[in-house]
Amino acid sequence: MKKLFIISISLVTVLLLQNCTRLEEKVYDRYPASDFYSNTAGSNAALASVASQLNSNWGANYAGFDNCWYDLNVFATDEQVIPHRNTGDWQLDFSILYKHTWTPAVPGIINNTWNWLYNSVFKANQAIELLTNANAEAVKIAEAKVLRAFFYYLLIDDFGDVPFYTENTLTVNEIPQAKRADVFNFIETELKENIDLLPETKDGAFYGRFNKWAGYALLANLYLNAEVYTGTARWADCLAACNVVSSGGFSLHP
Repeated sequence: MKKLFIISISLVTVLLLQNCTRLEEKVYDRYPASDFYSNTAGSNAALASVASQLNSNWGANYAGFDNCWYDLNVFATDEQVIPHRNTGDWQLDFSILYKHTWTPAVPGIINNTWNWLYNSVFKANQAIELLTNANAEAVKIAEAKVLRAFFYYLLIDDFGDVPFYTENTLTVNEIPQAKRADVFNFIETELKENIDLLPETKDGAFYGRFNKWAGYALLANLYLNAEVYTGTARWADCLAACNVVSSGGFSLHP
């Protein structure tokens, strides 16, 4: 009887072990990245994480909130000024930018712009990697690359030579410094390879995103200041890009 009992237990154990090796568990609480970012909802989510940087929040935005890129670029020119009064109305940073009297002791808006742009580059790199690895639609990868090119354009426009990286595998200390002209060439290549892949859709659900016309407008801006960035003027290329924008039904305000 004991032998039979032992044999029975052994048989059950073997059967259980065999069944365990053939388990095909269906996971309900996880979604493989390759599946998620290859579909419309996933690829849109990846792009949204980058595009949201354009209108993020105070101290980290393209325009619409204070203390970042817009303030740095308009208050440092004659385009706009907010006077600082003795009563303390408005922050002193705006006056400092306007008078070009900033020092390392008053970094404020400059640091905000720098940190925001590199956070944006990081998110763009991440989106490009996720979308590429998932074999997402070419148009989605193209939009992520154009967004990254836009952020690098703002960086060389404001700061000249800048740290440059396209993969989020380096520590801050490992990121190499790149010449302004070299980053210019990268931006130009990225735009020329990707903007024609972007949709021509305007407004509606596509409002606030990079379409083909926005891509050519960015390329025109790049060429407009090419002589400053690289030492070589690109006026004819700038005009050609502007003509493409015009063909999309856009024109200057009278």
